[in-house]
Amino acid sequence: MPQDIKLERSFTYLVKEKWSDRSFKILVKALKEGYKGFCITRSYPSHIKAKFDLGDTKIIWLSNMRMEGNLSPKDLEELAVMLDKFMSSVEKGIIHIDGIEYLITSNDFPTMLKFVQGLKDEVTLKNGVLVMSISPYALEPQKLKLLEEEADVVV
Repeated sequence: MPQDIKLERSFTYLVKEKWSDRSFKILVKALKEGYKGFCITRSYPSHIKAKFDLGDTKIIWLSNMRMEGNLSPKDLEELAVMLDKFMSSVEKGIIHIDGIEYLITSNDFPTMLKFVQGLKDEVTLKNGVLVMSISPYALEPQKLKLLEEEADVVV
């Protein structure tokens, strides 16, 4: 089971799954181990909170709806700034991204890949953890392979 994975700091994990349950279980386990969490999700936050014990984890909903706590999937620069501030403010941080497919369709694959590469570097330098959930059916095999190559561990 992926939640049995021993998380390594400065590592990036790519969880291939149709639904994001396994990656959320990894996040919950990390929170119990003392990590502070930041979650970017395509799912409505109250649904996530009802299903998983995320404590005080910051949750950003990827949506074009203009509401507090939401972020347009096209605003990768703002997302990068938020994540940098988070990683700089915690000693032991974990970032969970559920919605990579939505970010890709809202931008383009090369832009999203550059975002992931920058985020991986940020997490590595700040001694954090990055967990990304993606449906293996959502991307062409060569694009999925490029994302896999950015991960330290593929589940």
